[in-house]
Parts: sequence; C-alpha cells; structure tokens
Amino acid sequence: MALNWLNRPYIRICLSVLAFFIVAALGVLAISWQTSQGLRRDTAASLAQSVRLVDMTLNNASTAADSVQHLVGHDCDQDVIQALRWEVARVPNVRTVNLYRGDTIYCTSLFGKKIDYVSTNKYAGETLLLMSGNPVTPGHPLIAYRRDIKGNGILIGVDGYFLHNILELLSTHAYLILQVGDQWMDSKGKIHQGEGWPDGTKMVLASARYPYNMRLVIRNSDQWRYVFDYAAVSLVLFPLVSIFIALMTYMLLGRVGSPISTLKDALAKKQFVPFLQPVVDGTNHRLTGGEVLMRWQHPQSGLIPPYQFIPLAEESGLIVPMTRLMMAQVRDQFGPIAAQLPDDFHFGFNICAGHFKDLTLIEDCKAFLNAFKDKPIRLVLELTERELIESSEITHSLFSALRRMGVLIAMDDFGTGHSSLTYLQKFHIDILKIDQSFIGRIGTDALAGHIVDNVIDLAKRLQLIIVAEGIETQEQIDYLTPFHLDYFQGYFFGKPVPATEFMEKWL
Repeated sequence: MALNWLNRPYIRICLSVLAFFIVAALGVLAISWQTSQGLRRDTAASLAQSVRLVDMTLNNASTAADSVQHLVGHDCDQDVIQALRWEVARVPNVRTVNLYRGDTIYCTSLFGKKIDYVSTNKYAGETLLLMSGNPVTPGHPLIAYRRDIKGNGILIGVDGYFLHNILELLSTHAYLILQVGDQWMDSKGKIHQGEGWPDGTKMVLASARYPYNMRLVIRNSDQWRYVFDYAAVSLVLFPLVSIFIALMTYMLLGRVGSPISTLKDALAKKQFVPFLQPVVDGTNHRLTGGEVLMRWQHPQSGLIPPYQFIPLAEESGLIVPMTRLMMAQVRDQFGPIAAQLPDDFHFGFNICAGHFKDLTLIEDCKAFLNAFKDKPIRLVLELTERELIESSEITHSLFSALRRMGVLIAMDDFGTGHSSLTYLQKFHIDILKIDQSFIGRIGTDALAGHIVDNVIDLAKRLQLIIVAEGIETQEQIDYLTPFHLDYFQGYFFGKPVPATEFMEKWL
C-alpha cells in the first residue's frame, strides 16, 4: 500500500504536533505519577518518624513518673521536693514534675508546696493534655503527662520546644500536626482547637503507646514544590524530547514512501553491498571459499541486516537485480586479484524461487565466471527455502544450463524447510549444507546430534559435498572431524565482513 499521502505538508505538520502533545502528555503523566508516589512514600516515612520521636519524648515523661511514683500521696517535704527537682534535672525534655490529690496539685518541682487546681477530666485518654503554656511561660507550649493512682497521681510537663522542632523538620513537603484530644499543634508551635487544618490529601497515624495522633495534609502547593525539588530536570527534559520527537516525525514522514519504492531507490544507488564469510577445508581448515551475503548500507540507518529486507525483495522480485548487483561487485573486486585466490576457490551466492522465472541467471553466471578466466574459480548457487521452487520447463532448462557451465547447486539450511527432500528428488544437487540450528546444539541436545549424524549419512550415500554451517566452538569441530566433512563454515573461523576486509585478512 502506498504511503505517499504522508508526505503532504499539512499531514506532516498535524502528525508532528500530535506527536509533540502525546510525548508531552506522557511526560506530564509520568512526572505526576512518579512524584506523587515519591511524595506519598516520603510523607508516610515522615509521619512514622514523627510518631517515633514524639513517643521517645513521652517515654522520658513516663521514665520520670516511674521514678517518683513511690512518692504519690506523701507530704510535700523537702526530700520529696528535691526528688521532684532531680527528675527535672535528670530526664530530657521534662520541665516540671508535680504531685496531686484529687483535683488539687499540692507539691511541685518549681515552687515546692503550692496549691493549684487541676482539671483531670480534660486529659485525652486520662493521660495527655496539650497546653499553649503555663503561668510561668504563658507563650511556650507543652504537653502535660498524667499518671493517676486511685485518684492521686503525677503530672509531668513536657517541653513543647522539641515537639515543635519535630513538626518543623518533618513538614518539608506536607503540613504536619500533633493532635491531642481536640487540640493540635502546627509546625510553628501554635496551639489550635477544632479541625482548622488545610485542604488536601490527609494521612493519620496514631501512637500505639499514647493517646495522640500525628496528622499530615499534602496540599497542592506541596506537590508542586516536591516536583520542582526532585523532578526539575524532567520538567526541562520532556519538552525538549517532545520537540525532538516532533521534528523527527516531520523529517521521517518526509521520507516515507512504499517499501518497494524504497528498495528500488536503494538498488539504484547501489546501497546493497556484499559481505563475505570464509569457508574452510574440513580437514586442514584452510581457506577454500567464501559465501557472499547481502547487506544494506543505508546512509542514515547504517548497516541493515538481511532479515529486514530480503523477504520483501523476494516477494517483489527485486531479489534478482539485487543478486546481479552482488555478483557484479564481487566480480569487479576479486576478478583483478584472481591470482591471489587459493586453488579451487569458490564463491557462494544465495538464490531463491524468483531467480527461476527467466533465463537471466544464466547470463549473470557467465559474466561472473568470465571475470576469472586467468584463474578459474567455482561458482556455487545456494537454494533457500523461503519460497518453493516450482518444477517447470524453465526450471529444468536453468538447472541443465548451469550444470553445463560447471556451476554447483547447494541445498542451504538443510532440514529446516518443507522442500529440502523435494529438492533432492527433483533437482540435481551437488552440495548439502547442514543448518546451524543443528550444529549449534551439538553436545547439549542428543536429538540434534542424531539428526546431524543421519544428515551426514544421507549426504554421503547420495555422494554430495557436505558443508557444516554455524560452527562456533572447538567442541563442535571435535565432534564433526571424524566424519571427514568437505567444508566448515561459522563464526569460529570468521564472521561475514566487507569484501575489502576479507581480502586483507584472508588473501
């Protein structure tokens, strides 16, 4: 199907703008999701950390209460006062330690004997009371910790300065408060009553030991602040990537056409180049030939492997002129240096069903062989099985003419296609190439080894030349050597390389 309509300017502009907004939208969604998850994770950690720190502070009050609990109900003499003051000096964050009977405080660490009223019914869980201050420090918040023992007990004032610092340090990306009963302290140390905290995503974590909650609110401003703190690079990067994608879309659409027309254009510009893989003697491993493999040297995309374009070339019939180009390039490159080639050197070219639709293949083979008159070489045509070669008058004429010219026919990748045995029956085959999928499993797959053994036995019974493809390890060579095969081929000896590199390395 032709795609030339994509080249129209307004189509290219519209699709480029669409690409920009799609990438930008995906970027925004990615940043939003990532920062949202990160913010929730961080704030949850801050919430848990705040509870641990407040619990530690109240644990100090509990420790002080444990130390003076035996004094509950005693008269407020000098020894009792001194014991209360000792706890204030000894235990961190404790400001005052007081003893009470009923609703009356009768002994304090600060004033000694002092009668004051205490409203015990205001304590959350009968234990904690959040206060904005006391008569001594009216603007300094504190928490009163109460421990009651049958109507008598201990009241400990815990300094709110440390609690204020906890809220302030852990409120970096959220609004964190400490709630005791219906009162709560914000990160600035102010005491409030009721539910006056801001709108946003709310999280609550209650202490397991004491009757208070830590509440956290993630406001919209917190989310944006978190984005700028942790995703500032992404905010700059995604618009740039969106612009780049839009420009690339515009440029690529300008080059879009039908795939076949693209292949034709590449053929006209001779972008298809030969790579050669060495074929060695099966006994001494000396160079005896090379298989010519087609590669597409694209000016923008670089080297394109054959599986991306060969099937379309075969389907469209372009494989015939592309093979002719390969033969011409190899002929022109190696013909002048034929004297340097080893004796009985052969070149192998892959052909398919498309080559058997007319007689041009014969002329191509004649021209190739004529280039090596000074030192004759052997030409091998390797049949691939992607398309079935039909038995017809033209096909048999081609095989007969090629045989008279001395061209050898090889069965490539034997055992992997449906037509292997059919070809052996209908056409004169000279060479059988064992597929690398079987060779590669030698030593690891017993079934593959049996298949290789039987293929070799079949080829020898039919008096065919045998090539083992895809050899990569010494273990495979050791397994195949006792069979005395004619040729080896694979990465163990050499990968496909450009013609000039092949000459430098092997000739």
